[in-house]
This record gives sequence, C-alpha cells and structure tokens, in this order.
Amino acid sequence: MKDLSIDLVKLFKISTTKYGKYASFVVGATLTFLVLGIVPKIYSMLYAPEQPTMESQIVSFVITLVQVFLSLGFIKIMLLLVQDKFVEVADMFNNFRIFLSYFVASFLYGIAVALGLLLLVVPGIYIFVRFQFYPHIIIEEEISAFAALKKSFDLSQNLTLELFLLQLVVITLNILGILLFGVGIVFTYPLTTMATAVAYKSITDKGDTIPSTAFKA
Repeated sequence: MKDLSIDLVKLFKISTTKYGKYASFVVGATLTFLVLGIVPKIYSMLYAPEQPTMESQIVSFVITLVQVFLSLGFIKIMLLLVQDKFVEVADMFNNFRIFLSYFVASFLYGIAVALGLLLLVVPGIYIFVRFQFYPHIIIEEEISAFAALKKSFDLSQNLTLELFLLQLVVITLNILGILLFGVGIVFTYPLTTMATAVAYKSITDKGDTIPSTAFKA
C-alpha cells in the first residue's frame, strides 16, 4: 500500500458536516445505543454483588451480548451515513447474520489489546491501531472474524502512526464528551465513529488522500 497521510482537520470537518446533515437520526441512534447498551452495563457493574451468583453472571453476560450487538448496529449506521446511503432504525437491530463473527472478533481483539498493554503498553497500542477496522469489514463483506482481523491488519499497513494519532483524537474527544456532564458524548461518540468510518472508506476505496476526494467537506 502506498504511503498516505491523514488530514485530521478535514476528516473531522467532514464528520461534523455529516453529523449535521443527519443530526436527528444520529442523536436518536446514539441515545438508543446509550440507553439500551451502555446504561444497563454501567448499572450492572455498579450494583454487582460482591459474591457473584450464577444468576448475576448470566444477567451480566446477556447485558454484554446486547451491548456488543447494539455497538455493531451503531457502527453500521454511522458507516452508511458517511456514504449518504439509505439508513433506517432497523439497521441497529438487523445484524444477526454477522453478529457471531463480530462477537468473536471483538473478543479476540479485546484479549489481544489487553495482553499487549500488559507487555509494556506499546504492543497493546499497536494491536489496537492495526486491527481497528474489523467491524467495518465484517459489516461490508460479511466474512469471518479471523479474515476480518487479517484484512484490517493489511489495510492499516504503513498507516500505524497516522491511525494512532486519529484514535488519540477519538479517545480525547470522547473523554471530553463524558466530562461535559456526560451530555457531550451524544455529539462526540457518533462524530468520532463517523471519522473512523470515513478513514476506513478512504483506505478501501484506494483514494490518494485520507479523507478521499469522494467525501466533500
């Protein structure tokens, strides 16, 4: 893959434009994800019994499954919106066919990043950056977890530093969103998810720049 650089200013300008264009739908999708996926998870963690029972473990697992399932739908919606494709509420919930691949890939990705962070941090960051596009690949190509992870690794070749800087901005913005009384996350989370989707499409479309000229700021 040829060397590319990411214009972060333009990337987030495009994402902000897309957010504004579909604001009502984006806010609705974000609130749905937060209320159904994130809030129950936080509640279960805060009020988990000191001595976990079989029942509490089953409930926690089901809540995690719901969260992962909805995260897949949310990424799908943001990926479609940045391409100005038709989106409907059902896109948050109609991903059963690809869910297993996404769940397995997410599990492997999470374990690999955690182990990498334990090994002097840098390996974890490297893994986090190189394999980050597996959700988008599964959504678009409906391939297996291992194939999606491998393709993400291949796509991110020669872009490790650029993608690290992108994700550094993504994490920073979302932390700021949480610190703004939690309300800011309704803007920052979809915005950063869109920015990552634009970067992904720019790479897969073999554009000369990131974002590619297919995206208008």
